[in-house]
Amino acid sequence: MKNKITRREALIAGAAMFPAFSLLARPPIKKYHIGVQLYSVREEMKKDPLATLKKISEIGYREVEPASYVNQQIYGYSAFEFRKILDDLGLSMPTSHTGFKKAHWDITRNDITDEYKKTLEDAVVTGQKLMIVPSFDWDKKNIDEVKKGIEAFNRMGEIASQSGLLIGFHNHHQEFEERIGEGYLYDFMLKEWDPRYVVQQLDIANMSVAGVDPMAFLRKYPKHYESIHVKDFDPKTKRSTHLGEGSLKMDEILTFAKKNTSIQYWVIEQEDYGTKTPLEAVDFDLHRFKKYGFI
Repeated sequence: MKNKITRREALIAGAAMFPAFSLLARPPIKKYHIGVQLYSVREEMKKDPLATLKKISEIGYREVEPASYVNQQIYGYSAFEFRKILDDLGLSMPTSHTGFKKAHWDITRNDITDEYKKTLEDAVVTGQKLMIVPSFDWDKKNIDEVKKGIEAFNRMGEIASQSGLLIGFHNHHQEFEERIGEGYLYDFMLKEWDPRYVVQQLDIANMSVAGVDPMAFLRKYPKHYESIHVKDFDPKTKRSTHLGEGSLKMDEILTFAKKNTSIQYWVIEQEDYGTKTPLEAVDFDLHRFKKYGFI
């Protein structure tokens, strides 16, 4: 285990490794990052995060995407503690799901709160490259509120870039159920977000809940996506299903995304398990994913 570093040292190192200009012109993808969204094993992480992460490592994953950051703790651990756990297990977390709420934004100062600045610091400590916000806290039915939220995201992303972080947004089905003019709310968001600071993590199953074809958005906005949630969709239950067993044309989607987009973080997620346990499901999905030529 490496000697413990201070928070200040982590921030300096992060900024040095990922200067702001690198976000403007990203280099060609040389390595694909394959991880698992820990929401897939949410109950296991609640009961025994250490044992669960050990099993995730034994399955063959080398990257994880946490979905729990509460009171500056990740599954009950400080950023430094969680980083040490991952290091000891041969795991890393280049991406995460971390909330950004209206309460974290000070519109009078055009700045994030001091509390949220600590959130960004923790992201650097844990080694994140892409911090993904999994929800939009502003009123999606009010265009003025949407614009305020987009402005807050852009400014937050600009601040995060000073520490070498890139901010992402993770879609759900609601962004495709609201419309602005002739397009979806999601179209409006993509056009208004500054791609230097705010990129996208595409959840192909979530958008399928709203009846939207993932290929349509991959073709329309290929350079907006840095990450993708790899999960299949069961149209009968409107829930996720085991990879390759749903209605999505996974081979077409993944092959196109690999050749034509900026995606480098491929995150496997399983929300429903059928007859499998959660750990069996993510094990099955990883082996199925290998058949698409990424590993």
